[in-house]
Amino acid sequence: MTRLVRTDEGNAYDHLGLRLRMRLTGGDTAGHLAVIEHVGRRGAATPLHRHSREGETFVVLDGELDGWSDGDHTVVAAGDTLHLPAGSEHAYRVRSTTARFLLLVTPAGFEQFFVADGTPSDPAAELPPVPGPPPAQAVERLGQVLDGYGVAITGPPPA
Repeated sequence: MTRLVRTDEGNAYDHLGLRLRMRLTGGDTAGHLAVIEHVGRRGAATPLHRHSREGETFVVLDGELDGWSDGDHTVVAAGDTLHLPAGSEHAYRVRSTTARFLLLVTPAGFEQFFVADGTPSDPAAELPPVPGPPPAQAVERLGQVLDGYGVAITGPPPA
């Protein structure tokens, strides 16, 4: 089924210091693909982690990200695309003052983690602050939630 997503469409959530907007979900694509727009400030990052089933592709629209995959570091700038296959240990951090990028998740399904673990937000609101290092209890809880999606936290955000 053809699906057009207008600029102002898609539910928004704040998660790990990022504003996420669901552009396409598995429900829109018969489970093949999810597209999530991310916007964040410098320092917003994920811990090192590994997906057992999804590949993730980052398309940077504005700004820059630091990307890590299996021990390698790269700067992903506006116009660049970075694909991380399932099974790779990876993380990213917003490098520039702000960055806007699309995350393509294949196959879909993992986008539901952001819905379940994020905080519903107004897409026009000020961006959330970058959180400091999470307490051990929060990391443990996040790890338990991610386990249900076939994702394992393998370490803190790279330095």
